[in-house]
Amino acid sequence: MYRTAARMCSGVTEREESRRLASAIARSNGYTIPHGNAGRSHVDRRNTSRQDKLPLCLPFISDKVSAAIQRCIVRAQLSDDVIPVNIPPNNSKRQLVRNRLYDKQCLTEGCVTCPNGKDGDCAPVGVIYQIQCEACNSSYIGETGRILSVRIKEHLAGKRRSNVLTPLGKHRVEQHGGNDFNIKCTILARETEISSRKALEAFWILARNPDMNNRKECVTITNDLLPFMQHCEFVP
Repeated sequence: MYRTAARMCSGVTEREESRRLASAIARSNGYTIPHGNAGRSHVDRRNTSRQDKLPLCLPFISDKVSAAIQRCIVRAQLSDDVIPVNIPPNNSKRQLVRNRLYDKQCLTEGCVTCPNGKDGDCAPVGVIYQIQCEACNSSYIGETGRILSVRIKEHLAGKRRSNVLTPLGKHRVEQHGGNDFNIKCTILARETEISSRKALEAFWILARNPDMNNRKECVTITNDLLPFMQHCEFVP
């Protein structure tokens, strides 16, 4: 601003008056004017901390464009106030890694979930799942907000102990005379919000009518929601 004021005036008196007006404008905008020669706006950039500068975040296009932006900042006398920050582009590798659905590798020995889907199916949280008896094809539908493999291990523990208070334990005692059976597990839907997940569980139970489920487990589906069931693609 001082350089422009000095360059646009031909006489000494006019130049000093322009500098005085420039100083007044700078003060009114909150700038501190150093004592002495106000026409010198040079500041030792070596003493300017990077933390005191405002980041100018721009997507990286090329080195040529970045250099041109830097020159514009210098010409605008903003080098002491602004620092350009180049944001790397979303290349194919970055996009694929971010959008990958199965980020966890299954480490569960004898996993009953991953062989029936994709590797890592036992790792997600917030799912509606179906357990199927491979001996008689009876099934159980449930939901969990925890890691699916943890919930499946609890089901297997109930089956192993023949605990009639658990669906698999009760099925082992009542339908197979205490004999063990193998199971497979599949994910029916994913939902992290608990009330929506329980509603989805109820819809799946109503659609498939699994043998091992206790009817009391199914939350009441109101008449307001029931008409929409045909549009939700629940496969019996």
